[in-house]
Amino acid sequence: MTDVRRRWAVLGKLLLVLAVGGGGLWVATHGVAGATWADVAGVLRNVTALHLVLLAVIWLGGLGIYSLVLSAALPGLGVRRSLMLNLSGSAVANVLPLGGAVATALNWRMVRTWGHSNGSFVAFCVLTNALDVLAKLLLPVAAVALLVSLSLHVPILLWVVTAGCVAAILLVVAVHALWRRPARARAGMSRWRSLVRGYVQDSGARIGDLLAGSWPRLLPASIAYVAAQVLLLWFALRSVGLAPSIAVLVTAAAIERLGTIIPLTPAGTGIAELGTIGWLVAAGLDPVEAVAGVLLYRVFLVVMEIPLGGVVLGGWAWAHRASLRSAAGVPEATA
Repeated sequence: MTDVRRRWAVLGKLLLVLAVGGGGLWVATHGVAGATWADVAGVLRNVTALHLVLLAVIWLGGLGIYSLVLSAALPGLGVRRSLMLNLSGSAVANVLPLGGAVATALNWRMVRTWGHSNGSFVAFCVLTNALDVLAKLLLPVAAVALLVSLSLHVPILLWVVTAGCVAAILLVVAVHALWRRPARARAGMSRWRSLVRGYVQDSGARIGDLLAGSWPRLLPASIAYVAAQVLLLWFALRSVGLAPSIAVLVTAAAIERLGTIIPLTPAGTGIAELGTIGWLVAAGLDPVEAVAGVLLYRVFLVVMEIPLGGVVLGGWAWAHRASLRSAAGVPEATA
């Protein structure tokens, strides 16, 4: 019965991913842009080999920058292993329905074979995911600040998105403050909640130490990674013949990044494309070229990581095949 339930659960997740991802792409292309797949394919066929090479260079550069963030978040990991961790985890998360948990378990197994403790990995996961979400929430704020400083028009939608992001950040700060309320105010707390709180506080202490010692690498690398993604979107749109203004570009980038926060589909597929294409079409850009440019951008950002990450994962699994075969159950946690 358990196996039957598990199969139904997997099937349900798969159907959810197909419905949200496929439905979002169909609505964005046929409903919002009024384009057909043949129209989009015709535009993509005109993208030159030089443009594809330059897109690949920007994409690889972004991966290299993000490896600096990961290596700073887990001391001793190194840039090479950070890149392996990022690619292998992304390959799994971008293929499996709601595969983030599987990717995290895989990354945990990898860092354990490299000698890192469970506590260090938990702090690493919390810190990197928090930085990722924070960067996505702050991108609209930075975009508004940039446009205002340049005396450029700020779209109403960007103001609305920015207000929502600021509200989300303030909510997180308020929840964090409540979580850290004095111990006497938490009298009567259940045992399991006390254990969870203690584990979270231990991770919080580790993260505080990491931020204190590694912020000169974490902050610039995180900003540079977001900038690389915006540059990749701009060049993808240019490659299909579009020339968006700075205001349109940064708004599109902010919407696309926010669309990936919702973990219903791999990398927000269907949600991110729908929002980004909808904005570009509303901004007056050619609908067919908008669809082609966004899909080209998402191919490099999401799809390209699957084969490359699969190769990296296969190499790691082959190198550690003996330890993987002998592994029985979950290793004992270490501090």
